[in-house]
Amino acid sequence: MFHVRIIAVGKNKDHWVDDAIAHYSTLLKKYASVELICTADVKKTKNIPETEVMKREAPLIRTCLGATFTIALTEKGRSMDSRTLAKELNTLMQKHGGCDIIIGGAYGLDKTLLAECDDRLSLSPLTMSHQLVRPVLMEQLYRAFSILAGGKYHK
Repeated sequence: MFHVRIIAVGKNKDHWVDDAIAHYSTLLKKYASVELICTADVKKTKNIPETEVMKREAPLIRTCLGATFTIALTEKGRSMDSRTLAKELNTLMQKHGGCDIIIGGAYGLDKTLLAECDDRLSLSPLTMSHQLVRPVLMEQLYRAFSILAGGKYHK
């Protein structure tokens, strides 16, 4: 079974995030093994530049990486529709046993970490809270796997 590890900076702060993730985790079980790993938050960031916060988050993320293919979610990543995402997942399933998908913190991902990733995707040109991105990504993964399985959810 294909294994997707979603690596996100910081714990889920609201119960609705946990509820949505639990909902999509249950739905995804028949298609893939999906695991959400939340790193610790970087402490004392009020008086340091955003780039420094991202640099401090990068090693926390790197310690969680383990798949042979890594995807970063970033506003400057490739944009695609659901059917294209399904095709991309199908290709990954043929070549790799799994993938890691990284969700950065409030300021995004450090440029050195982005450069180390195999691919960069954008969920939307809209700015979203890094908390909101978690259930949105889970829903899009479910939609893509549903497309691959010939299901009707995506319609």
